[in-house]
Amino acid sequence: MKFNVIRADFDRAEFLEKYWQKEPVIIRQLIPEFTDLISPEELAGCACEELVESRVITEFTPDDYQLQNGPFTEKDFTGLPEENWTLLVQAMDQWFEEIANLREQFNFVPSWRVDDVMISFASNNAGVGPHFDNYDVFLLQGMGRRRWRVGQRCDDATALRDSSQVKLLQDFIQSAEYELEAGDALYIPPRVAHWGTSLGDSLCYSIGFRAPSYGEMLEGFSDFLIRSSKSEDRFEDPSPHIPADVNEIDSHSLDLSFQAIKSQLEQPLLFKQWFGCHVTQAKYPELIEPLDEESLEVLEAALEDASSVSHHPSSRFAYMSVDEQQLLLFVDGNAALFDQSLSGMLKRLCKSTAISGDELDEFLNIPTIRELLLKLLTEGSLIID
Repeated sequence: MKFNVIRADFDRAEFLEKYWQKEPVIIRQLIPEFTDLISPEELAGCACEELVESRVITEFTPDDYQLQNGPFTEKDFTGLPEENWTLLVQAMDQWFEEIANLREQFNFVPSWRVDDVMISFASNNAGVGPHFDNYDVFLLQGMGRRRWRVGQRCDDATALRDSSQVKLLQDFIQSAEYELEAGDALYIPPRVAHWGTSLGDSLCYSIGFRAPSYGEMLEGFSDFLIRSSKSEDRFEDPSPHIPADVNEIDSHSLDLSFQAIKSQLEQPLLFKQWFGCHVTQAKYPELIEPLDEESLEVLEAALEDASSVSHHPSSRFAYMSVDEQQLLLFVDGNAALFDQSLSGMLKRLCKSTAISGDELDEFLNIPTIRELLLKLLTEGSLIID
């Protein structure tokens, strides 16, 4: 596998053409003079919270990695050895605005593809072993240094170790090795083996991208169709006649059944609706809390007095043009159809930056948008700053 290095001012279009989902590449000083957005102590504190997903992986021997899931206690951390352990905390962008802003560094990829920003603290000589992921990931180095080894391309047939609690590769075929310092980023395409080792204490910010499998999409879309199907839509005998053999399932019945199922799947508009809902489902929907029951008048007054409104950190917004007349807005797994005349405001609503000042006044002057804002505030997808 070829080893590539590009600069921070790289041509994003060229990157997508040459490297995206094809080749690993180091982006030297993606964020020049990068300073950490969280300390190791703060990260450990987050791992003690009930709503935060976290893990500690300890390497006792090259074949013995122990996995512990959070939430943790202070005692758990004081009992760890001096080296060879890693703390991984998921979705830190859900809790810290500064960390969420890291996603803007990768705005050349559609926002609905971004999964989360995981942060890992690794003690000296620590790592999580040789492994691969089924999704794209950028590994942005924070404090300290890490040595990364890149290996072979993997698939479902790639052998994994049986002895470890962590899904590690049985064989790792190294093709490149290099060190990352603060501000450097390593891009790893899906299913490319990689293996990081901390050189002293270090922090790493992993920006992962969603990649739903065809199996997941087939299951999700078929479930969506099942919920809207009618009980009277059933198999019907084609031109009844006395069969030559009553035990045979005839090819004509099979073909009619297959075509009937195929016609159910071939509904592009329904697939668009389902797909948008699927990819905007919040990673942690339990963090999005609807407002307690309060009168519409109180909420409207609060909105009128608001200096700005912004997305809930856990919420996901996206839109899709249906045709020249209509546009679909997706928020946290729900969809609504709007007239294209409102597309400018709806597209702006999908941006992660807060809506404030004259822009918010303009939104409130359009009854349809005003009603939408109130609904999203009630559901918790928008918050008043």
